[in-house]
Amino acid sequence: MNRRATAEDVAKAAGVSQATVSRVFTPGGSVSKKAREKVEKAAQDLGYRPNALARGLTQRRTGLIGVVTGDLSSLYDCQLLSHLCGALRGEQWQPLLLRTARSDETGGALLEAMAYQVDAIILAAGSVPPSILDETQTFHTPILMLGKGPTPGVDTICCDNPGGVRLVARHLLAAGHRRIAYIAGNPAAFSERERQAGFTEALAAAGGSLAAVAPGDYTYEGGQAAALSLLTSPTPPDAIFCGNDTMALGALDAARHILGLSVPRDVAIVGFDDITMAAWPGYRLTTVQQPMEKTVAAAVSLLRQRLDGEDLLPQSIRIPVSLVLRASTRPLDV
Repeated sequence: MNRRATAEDVAKAAGVSQATVSRVFTPGGSVSKKAREKVEKAAQDLGYRPNALARGLTQRRTGLIGVVTGDLSSLYDCQLLSHLCGALRGEQWQPLLLRTARSDETGGALLEAMAYQVDAIILAAGSVPPSILDETQTFHTPILMLGKGPTPGVDTICCDNPGGVRLVARHLLAAGHRRIAYIAGNPAAFSERERQAGFTEALAAAGGSLAAVAPGDYTYEGGQAAALSLLTSPTPPDAIFCGNDTMALGALDAARHILGLSVPRDVAIVGFDDITMAAWPGYRLTTVQQPMEKTVAAAVSLLRQRLDGEDLLPQSIRIPVSLVLRASTRPLDV
């Protein structure tokens, strides 16, 4: 057979009706043991696989969850996506990934996901104009946004950015640092705005102040360049807090391997996320830990409630964070 086998082909080979073939490949379908064995053998011989999308459409469910991602240059986003896809498959859902190269393309990716008749959509990158969010409401498809604050009409999950940066400010001040700088990520990102503003406020509340701010664009190269600029200035900082771990790794390498500084004796460096590399012996980065498992579990729980038809108001969930102390900052007893 040179074409793809169909349910009709299987029915003819097994000597049963197409309805019987359909019931065999429908979870919970009622069919005799003998008929099931005949259909399964015919399907195997013909290389037949049921069209899950077509079957889902007849049942008003496709089993597809649209996941809109960015360019995946962020190590944290890659790890989160891996956890998320595994959890979705554990619920018998299939993730449909749609990648956007720029944050301003997220709205278009959202509408594109709708065209695939997905059961729900998770936005893991970028921001969506309110006009497009309003347009999507007519589809009655649940939308969940990760890393965003309360947004009308959709569910959101975000870590406790203000709480996390307060932990960093208290730790650095308690360790005796007074010239504290910040390396910033994308200023358009919700989390970046919360982290920079929250860190500035936390320092001020404790009687300190932010000595300098440098852009790092959430990248390793950006963190390295920003750290070089800060640490070679006339009044270099004695501590640097970075808006994510990727920039912090770049800052660490700049301090140690380019400038020959001792970390944390000459400068302390702190990140945010607790990606896998942060714990590697070559870095041992002090950082704010975002618990990915809790974030993913909250996302799956919300989706399950929405797809089960529970009539809930839009939920906005904050995931608690913690400070993981490693060798890139001074112990408080020194």
